[in-house]
Amino acid sequence: PHIGYLTQDPGVFDATIRENLVSAITERWNEAKTWTSGDADAQLIAALKLAQCDFVFELKKWLDTEIWERWVRLSGGQKQRLAIAKIFLKNPEIILLDEPTSALDSFSEEKISEALNTLFEGRTVIIVAHRLQTVKKADDIIVIEWGKVVERGTHDSLSDSNGIYAKMLELQSGF
Repeated sequence: PHIGYLTQDPGVFDATIRENLVSAITERWNEAKTWTSGDADAQLIAALKLAQCDFVFELKKWLDTEIWERWVRLSGGQKQRLAIAKIFLKNPEIILLDEPTSALDSFSEEKISEALNTLFEGRTVIIVAHRLQTVKKADDIIVIEWGKVVERGTHDSLSDSNGIYAKMLELQSGF
């Protein structure tokens, strides 16, 4: 219950958006066990807004829209944002992210970065990423090559160091 995990291809139930999100609500979230369905819907809507899931409110059935296995009705950005909403609902102290923006276009990546920045507040976050935009605001960036730590620092210090991180940054941002 203390750890939230987001992969580049999050799992989903063959069910509605509501049923997929409610699966993330734990006893920790509602220790008093006093929620009514209206309270739960308010929490779901709040999590969707925090996760930049505005597209849900444009769907004909909103929370009751059926999504199928492997997210076939949703884009990559939409499924990532729904997975982030689930983490908001779970409310863990520690978050592990494995390439959360690797398969996304720039517009989806920007939306997800906004949602993640909100989610990260007051939490311990570990991100595995090759796309440096994802880790740019991290307090501590660790560059690993062949299983060994070769650089460590902030985005600014590593950008100025002329090392591997700076070279990767130049490759990803230079055209």
